[in-house]
Amino acid sequence: MITDPLIHLPLKGQRVSLTVLEEADLEILRPFFQDMASLTYYIPTTARPLNITQLREMISDWNDGLENFIFAIRYDNQLAGLVNLDDLDWPNSHAEIGIALTNKTLRGQGLAAEALSLLIDYSFNELGLHRLWARIIEDNAPSLRLFGKLGFQQEGLLRDHVRRRGHYRDMIQLSLLRQEWVALEHRDMTC
Repeated sequence: MITDPLIHLPLKGQRVSLTVLEEADLEILRPFFQDMASLTYYIPTTARPLNITQLREMISDWNDGLENFIFAIRYDNQLAGLVNLDDLDWPNSHAEIGIALTNKTLRGQGLAAEALSLLIDYSFNELGLHRLWARIIEDNAPSLRLFGKLGFQQEGLLRDHVRRRGHYRDMIQLSLLRQEWVALEHRDMTC
């Protein structure tokens, strides 16, 4: 947990750190962005495999430094995944948050909870945001558990919001308010 309001990057937890995404990381990410099973749950728009040029362009769009930010999740000196803040609405003080552990061998070890906790603390304590929200496809049980464990509450349902394999799927919308995060008594986020 980050408690110092004067946070310096990279953000460091007990096991993971959130750093700048480097050009060299793109080649490591490419297999994830070509795996349709993973993309089904990660991308809330059209899921399709990306080549390195398309991936570079998408990441650049997702990391414009104004309203959209991506951090690399690093664990044991390797790229473990990505966390992001999207569509920062400064006047209304909220943003969408997302995560993907792109290294399948590192899933199920509590790294996603630690990485999200770092970004949540940063969002509320450093950026001064009031509300974070997330969209999760209806049958992504691991992500629903993760966000629920971190205090996110379901606030809505986007019916038939995405089409996957010829079928429309609902997206569950969740949110977390700053005061809810602060009020959490139990901050042990390991799985």
